[in-house]
Amino acid sequence: MTIDIKNVHVGEAIDKRRNELGLSKSELGRRIGVPQQHINRILERGTMETNRLFKVSETLGFNFFSLFCPVQHQISAYLAAVTLDGNANNNIGDTEIAAQLTKEQAVVESQKETIKLLKEQIDSLNAQITRLDSNLKDKDAIIELLKERR
Repeated sequence: MTIDIKNVHVGEAIDKRRNELGLSKSELGRRIGVPQQHINRILERGTMETNRLFKVSETLGFNFFSLFCPVQHQISAYLAAVTLDGNANNNIGDTEIAAQLTKEQAVVESQKETIKLLKEQIDSLNAQITRLDSNLKDKDAIIELLKERR
């Protein structure tokens, strides 16, 4: 039996994923509990202790272990049932998987719409803050003018 094991520079793979996510080195360090100087060493090294790689995988939402030994993904209705419902005794068919996927996609779209509306509200509130700040500056200027007239 031949195992397809790849030679992977872990630091480069981590740095690539970090950049994909738009994370700074200091933010990555904060999330995995190490100083930024140590992050630089991690990104330069080709190897990493497995517990640390596990923590980085969790933090960046990517299974770096899979880079070493890629496994062909075969999805069955049984495995999908376990994943979707968390019940190993629940065998479901392709139709049910498609329905569950459609339902989950609708939830995601709804959440995206909510995020869009919240961003619009944030923009509106920021505009109000800017106006109020301007009004406050105007008020301060008026007070100063009145003081000067006395």
